[in-house]
Amino acid sequence: MKRIVTSVICFCFFFLDGFGQAGIDYDLKKPDKYENRTLGYEKTTETKWKLPREFIQNTITHYNFYFNTNNKLNEILARAKGQFREDYTQLLPFYNYSLETTSKDKRNLDSVIDKVNSSILLRDMRNNWADNMYMLMGRAYFYKNNLDSAHILFQFVNYAFAPRDKDGYPLPIGSNQEEGGNAFSVSTNEKENIVKKSFSQPPSRNESFIWQIRTYFQQEKLTRGAVLIEILKQDPNFPARLQPALHEMQALWFYKIKQWDSAAIYLTKALDNANDQNEQARWEYLIGQLYERSGNAPASKAWYEKSSTHTLDPALAVYARLNAIRQNRGQGAKGDYIQKNVDALRRMARKEIYEPYLDIIYFVAAEMELERNNRSAARADFKKSIQHATGSGSNRDRAFLKLGWMFLEDKMYPEAKYAYDSINVSNPFIADSLKVLLDRKQALSHIVPQILLIQRQDSLQRIAAMTPEEREAYIKKMIRAYRKQQGLSEEEISGGSGGYGFKTNTATTDMFNSGGTGDWYFYNQSLKAKGYNDFKSKWGNRPNVDNWQVQSMINKQVAGANQPGSNRLNGAESGPGAPPVKELTAQSLLDAIPLTPEKLKKSKDSVENALFSLGKALQEYIPDYQNAIKTYDSLETRFPDTRYFQEALYNQYFCYIHLYDSLNAARILALLKQKYSSSRYISLIENPPKGPEDLPVRTQATRAYEKVYENLIEGHFDEAAAEKLKLDSMYGEKYWTPQLLYIEALYYIHYRYDSIGKVTLNKIISKYQGTTMAAKAKNILRVLNERERIENYLRNLDIKRMAEDSITRAAIANTQPKKNDSATAKQAVVNAKDSGQVVIKKPDSAQLKKQALFVSPYTWSPDKPQSVVLVMTKVDPVYVTESKNAFDRYNRENFYGKNYETSQLSLNDSSKMMIIHGFDNASAALTYLDKAGNAAPREIIPWLPVNKFYFIMIDDQNLEILKTNKDLLLYKKFLSVYAPDKFPPAK
Repeated sequence: MKRIVTSVICFCFFFLDGFGQAGIDYDLKKPDKYENRTLGYEKTTETKWKLPREFIQNTITHYNFYFNTNNKLNEILARAKGQFREDYTQLLPFYNYSLETTSKDKRNLDSVIDKVNSSILLRDMRNNWADNMYMLMGRAYFYKNNLDSAHILFQFVNYAFAPRDKDGYPLPIGSNQEEGGNAFSVSTNEKENIVKKSFSQPPSRNESFIWQIRTYFQQEKLTRGAVLIEILKQDPNFPARLQPALHEMQALWFYKIKQWDSAAIYLTKALDNANDQNEQARWEYLIGQLYERSGNAPASKAWYEKSSTHTLDPALAVYARLNAIRQNRGQGAKGDYIQKNVDALRRMARKEIYEPYLDIIYFVAAEMELERNNRSAARADFKKSIQHATGSGSNRDRAFLKLGWMFLEDKMYPEAKYAYDSINVSNPFIADSLKVLLDRKQALSHIVPQILLIQRQDSLQRIAAMTPEEREAYIKKMIRAYRKQQGLSEEEISGGSGGYGFKTNTATTDMFNSGGTGDWYFYNQSLKAKGYNDFKSKWGNRPNVDNWQVQSMINKQVAGANQPGSNRLNGAESGPGAPPVKELTAQSLLDAIPLTPEKLKKSKDSVENALFSLGKALQEYIPDYQNAIKTYDSLETRFPDTRYFQEALYNQYFCYIHLYDSLNAARILALLKQKYSSSRYISLIENPPKGPEDLPVRTQATRAYEKVYENLIEGHFDEAAAEKLKLDSMYGEKYWTPQLLYIEALYYIHYRYDSIGKVTLNKIISKYQGTTMAAKAKNILRVLNERERIENYLRNLDIKRMAEDSITRAAIANTQPKKNDSATAKQAVVNAKDSGQVVIKKPDSAQLKKQALFVSPYTWSPDKPQSVVLVMTKVDPVYVTESKNAFDRYNRENFYGKNYETSQLSLNDSSKMMIIHGFDNASAALTYLDKAGNAAPREIIPWLPVNKFYFIMIDDQNLEILKTNKDLLLYKKFLSVYAPDKFPPAK
């Protein structure tokens, strides 16, 4: 800041005598060390500005100061760009450097600022490079991330070098004086003579506006920057040479506010502002990403292809080509275009030029397979990506992360643990997923040991149940397979005593004694091969280098090194305290088998404890309620006298509650009451304690997701999506609910993000199997897979309008009066009584009095045709339409032959109505309401919160009145007066 003040004071000193206004007096004191010295800027008012002096001052300022300082600033920027690491799998940052990196080059930036100060102090201020030097200082402060100082300097250039009149007085900025009174302008007119254009830079004042906008955006003052952009767009004096830079700023603005299509359009116009071909190709890749995010696949593909042909970076070329293939969405069925894209990737993988990028190619191919839910092929491609990963590449850890997620979704918990344990947690490319990764690793550390223990003990119990002959043959087979895996011969499997490994009289073979054959060891091929196998079984693969033990220790310290086994699915190393592996013998196997009653009881107790611990871990840590219930069922079936029976039933009850399965929850509660009538768990269910005080994180997360759920229902999609993304990075999938996922999928499908919607629906199906929400997700997914075919059919459907005379005859037939058949009417009454329809109670005297005192525009006519109305409060139209579709399906399945028509009505901004027409009277409407109203929160619209909807009954006359006055509260009160048993008054 001190340097800024010094430079500005010097410039103001120049303004005092040259351009200063009358009546203003300045007393500027020079620093002590310059007190007795006349500096260059002081000669500004003492010497005449003639051509020789102008030439000398301009030349020295240009080449001694501006040229060197500008080069140094460009070198600082080039170093920052060189240190920047691109992640082409994510949306690229707008610039390929960060101010955090440039600000670390403090020494060189301070040198730039000192050089600018020297230029201002030592040179005549009338030279043509003064404004350019101030701009260099402003840019230096910008790269130092000292944004306030940068803003002051750009603002100073704006005011100090503003246009002036013939007497030297500044014209008012934003006036119309410069254009002769016709146009308002804030820019400087750059119409200069050819000599001045040849020997000086264009005026920097116009550039200061661009840098001011960048500074505003860096300070997150987006509105100020946007206003300045609009002013410059309308400015007639703003030069054409800076139009690409202005388009760049406008693209940056749209990028920051996440309007991807507009950002892509303006970045396209700003491509001429790129510094070199590689930066232009990078921006072309970013344009492709922006179009992809806005759903414009053809434009995205075109820009990816341009980027791949223009770039000099082979990694960018590969990613651009891969993304271009991924955007190839044809007009045919979805599976067809994905298969074509996967085939194109496999052709790339066979070409030698792409060999260094096989991990990327297989990773993208796996993601495409996931898009069509081909999980087995996706797993295979992710494993190939891991196999071809080099060094500490990010794709290796990303592939393991994806595999872990897939295994976790497929309930393959041991494999998921192996995948997560193979990830290098210090890799910065997975920093966004680190919290979820650690959370899942912790959960699996409680689950997998129990699974492995159960599997091991069950296997040992099965071996124990074999006959001795079967057991001996089985053990021999195991040892033979083990020795074959270790590369050993099969001759030493049976060492006597029936193959159980007891000592025999066979002498131990001396490795260097050939048994009297006279052959030296290294000439005897059989002994040499045996020695090699013995060494390999004990020491493993050792490189033929000096000091291999020390080198091995060094290699283990290198993070992410591509060591043998590190790319295997179970490549995680044992902990430091892991016991050494003993030699496998028949006797060691026999020792582990529970052949005695004591060992068998201990084995069964281990399984019993493990089953209960596994159920709790699945319930609390993942949570996987379906498998937790199965585990508890297995515990209760295998160990009917288990001491965990009460608690297992209690836990099962809450698992069913979380799955919204009230019927099974009631069944478990009844069983608990039957077997343990005085159990404390019954009182915990019927009188639950207050929220879990020991789990504040869980409570906070649940509330946060409930807020996301509410925002989605109310139509605040952008806010909900941003908040859910943030919460998912913190908690993973632990606190998701099927309702949240379902309405999220509906949102994606409505806006035609079908691929994301399918992924979300598949999560519901796999995560909540057997539930109502999973069944609904399957129906939606089935229709979604046929979406294009159905739309094409409807689009090409040829509908012919009926002739006018046919319409007239049909209308006349419908209006013909029907004969009143008394017998038919009596039969209808009998049928109504027998059908179980709701009968409206006759009002008592108190109710009649209340009705007499109640005044409203509505009339009570229960014998008239009625409609049932679902009223939704603060629900987005997307979900109003889905509610209508859900009730249409429900009516078709449960009221076959009934002609119930549904329609939608928006009463006001917050209240939407779905009206079901076709009920003969109030009794029929209430009968329907009893059945559908009870089924709505469980079967029809379980994804809609119960506090977001309610039902009313209304006839056509009252509906017209309600449309006019829009007073729902008055109509609800009207219903509570005339039918209080069905529509009780609000509390």
